[in-house]
Amino acid sequence: MGIDISDVRKKKYIRWTHLFLYLFMIFFNNMTLFSNSQEFEDIMMKNIVAGVSIAIFCVLFMVELFVKLDITNNKSAANLLMFYYIFRIVVVAAIYFMTPIISLTATVELVTLLICVVEMIFFIAYDEFEKRLTYYGIFFAGFGVVSAILVLNRVYSKQIDIVDCCRSIAYILIVTCVVIGIGEILAGIWDAFIKQILAQNRAMEDLNEANDALVDKQTKINKVNELLGLQKIELQSANKKINRAHDEMSVQNEISSAIVASPTKEELLKHVTKILQIRLDLDAVIVILEEDNSLLAPGEKPKGRYTVMATSNGEEFEKNVRKSVEETNLEELLTMTQTYIQNTPTETISFFKYLTEEQELPSIIIIPIVQQEQRLGTLIIGRNKENAFSEGRSFYENISSQISIGISNAKLYEKMNDMAIRDGLTRIYNRRKLNEFISDYLGDAIKKKTPVSLALFDIDKFKLVNDTYGHQCGDEVIRYVASLLNIAAIENDGICGRYGGEEFVIAFENKSLEDTYEICKEVHEKIKSAPVVYEGQEILVKASAGVASFPSTCSNPSDLLNRADWAMYHSKKNGRDQITIDSDQISSEM
Repeated sequence: MGIDISDVRKKKYIRWTHLFLYLFMIFFNNMTLFSNSQEFEDIMMKNIVAGVSIAIFCVLFMVELFVKLDITNNKSAANLLMFYYIFRIVVVAAIYFMTPIISLTATVELVTLLICVVEMIFFIAYDEFEKRLTYYGIFFAGFGVVSAILVLNRVYSKQIDIVDCCRSIAYILIVTCVVIGIGEILAGIWDAFIKQILAQNRAMEDLNEANDALVDKQTKINKVNELLGLQKIELQSANKKINRAHDEMSVQNEISSAIVASPTKEELLKHVTKILQIRLDLDAVIVILEEDNSLLAPGEKPKGRYTVMATSNGEEFEKNVRKSVEETNLEELLTMTQTYIQNTPTETISFFKYLTEEQELPSIIIIPIVQQEQRLGTLIIGRNKENAFSEGRSFYENISSQISIGISNAKLYEKMNDMAIRDGLTRIYNRRKLNEFISDYLGDAIKKKTPVSLALFDIDKFKLVNDTYGHQCGDEVIRYVASLLNIAAIENDGICGRYGGEEFVIAFENKSLEDTYEICKEVHEKIKSAPVVYEGQEILVKASAGVASFPSTCSNPSDLLNRADWAMYHSKKNGRDQITIDSDQISSEM
């Protein structure tokens, strides 16, 4: 059936009914205890009956309030509940029989007794008439015997006559009939309820069968829809892959074009980072190049790391990233040998020290830029979105390979350009580039009416060095002098170039003759202050120099270098190891 009488017993309203009944009986017996009723001939007996009633119903109230017995598949709990029912009937019956028969207290106690008896019989034997009949008989026997004994005792003690005796017997039969009547009515109601439930269940089963048939049809339709849905998803996935492959190929083609069109790595990386950031809708594309000092000239400061960035996160984000690159070693980031990917904020590793928590990107991919096992730099790509790089790892690694090729090409171009403008032995500017600089200086000087000063240095007795110690030693001496001159030029915002075999020029824009002379004096002292050590031999180096300035010593810009050369020859003729300032007199002698 799906309905168990034990489920009804567990309902809260049954429990609340019991609690209300017990509270009522406690209240009622309290009223009896303190009333002046004449129902009891013996006041002591009234107090005893009322006190016992209050105690018993308090116990029943506490049991009902705090004890919960789950009798489902629990035989011990069922036995305890049966004992509770019997105990309740016995104690209520005892109270009833202790009270006068014709009284309000007896009537209340009798009603309570009937409720307890009917409830027990209904819950135990509601579904078996023979079983209920047995319990009716047990009640009739117990109630009848005790009542008969009390009636006969009163007849014997002449408290009542035969007529009252007959009334008492009729009263016993009426009480029994009431119990039977109420029990059968409840059983009938429950049986009708069960039949109604069964009818509803049968109707529900028929409806369920119809529903099952519909469900089967719906299931078949759903399967067809699922197959269609799967095919749709597969088509969408294939289309998405095609579109992504097309976009990736397009981006790679753009990067290839940028590599061809960008001769320098600075220009190349600006184009590449911008392409990636815009075309792939990225929040940050950062390239950090390793420090490369292979083309440094003497006196030039190391360049350090080079950072190029394209970002949509604003200037503050870019500022904090650059500050992190410049002021921290980024060892964990820049020493990664394999691709690193994170896709959730919980994985976040704070590579950039100065980024705020709000600026950290949930999704990051970091790829080393490597060419022939040489690390050129690191590519860092970020998005302010979770799981942004769950796919596409190989694409970004291909981009890194493209960048490495572009950087290698740019470095090769830089090296070739460096070879074209610098002297191979000394790493200072060669004569052609030196002339270009001087020409530019003089052009600006004529327009802006500013001075240009230069000095020409020549190593004294250089042929003797070559003849005595060999040409390799001579090369070492040339490098030594060129290094000191280039350092002096850089420190004073000038240029230095190799003019001839052992001749060098340093030139300054916006510097007066006096300033240039002081610079030359300082570097002249440095040249001869320490010997050049070659294969254990110490070679003292000295140099002669000539200084000229436009317009203070030379009014014709095109003659400036020649005037410095003539001043230098004047130093040579007059004992070497000295500096001569250009003048018209020296020029006339030449």
